[in-house]
Amino acid sequence: MTHSSQLRAPLAALAAALLLAACSGGSSMPEPDIKPPPPVVVAPTTAIYEVTLVNLTAGQPLSPMVAVAHNDGFSVFNVGEAASVALEHLAEAGESAPLAALANDSKSVYAAAVAAGGPLVPGADNKATVTLTVPAASLPTLRLSMASMLGNTNDGFAGLAGQSLAALDVGASTTVRLLSYDAGTERNTESADTVPGPATANSGGKREGFNATRDDVINTVHLHPGVVSKDDGLPTSALTQAQRWDNPVALLTIKRTQ
Repeated sequence: MTHSSQLRAPLAALAAALLLAACSGGSSMPEPDIKPPPPVVVAPTTAIYEVTLVNLTAGQPLSPMVAVAHNDGFSVFNVGEAASVALEHLAEAGESAPLAALANDSKSVYAAAVAAGGPLVPGADNKATVTLTVPAASLPTLRLSMASMLGNTNDGFAGLAGQSLAALDVGASTTVRLLSYDAGTERNTESADTVPGPATANSGGKREGFNATRDDVINTVHLHPGVVSKDDGLPTSALTQAQRWDNPVALLTIKRTQ
């Protein structure tokens, strides 16, 4: 082997080693910076409302309220119009089931609920609450109505007719002062035979609740004139001044929780 051949072999080996080092060293391409996709935000398909009632009277228990979420195609009552038989049951006897059934049978109603437990007695610490869940698509037309009997009356009730909830945002609430209404289905004799509430409990009277006969002087729903009582000269009355009231008779708070 010549001297030049002996030199070429080590040089070739050195060149090959350098090439291999270059291919496997820090000159490789950097990995691409891949960011995860943003999370998909799914809008709720329902809206939820918490409805709370407080009794402001001194001597009128309120029957379990019926609360109804609906559109303009349904009404619990309208001032100046005759009461439905379902409302008559509630206003005369405190019976919630007929009005709840009427609401649930309507295609214009999104949700209806009846407060649990017995009558709501006066006092700021005493509350009745129901929850209404409605489709989110109903919000532009959403209204709330409710009714609850004034127990020591012939056919009186606290009510709300078609309050719009379209502008109530999540987390917001609104409070409505409820007036007293007369269903216009029974004459206000205030007698122990026709008032079913606790004020007539020991009277010996019939304490009748619902009666299909309508005999009121004004036969449509109207603002209740209040009770007169035997203390103020109504001879047929079994009530006293303790059962009298001023408007508003209740507070209704509506809070949107979703």
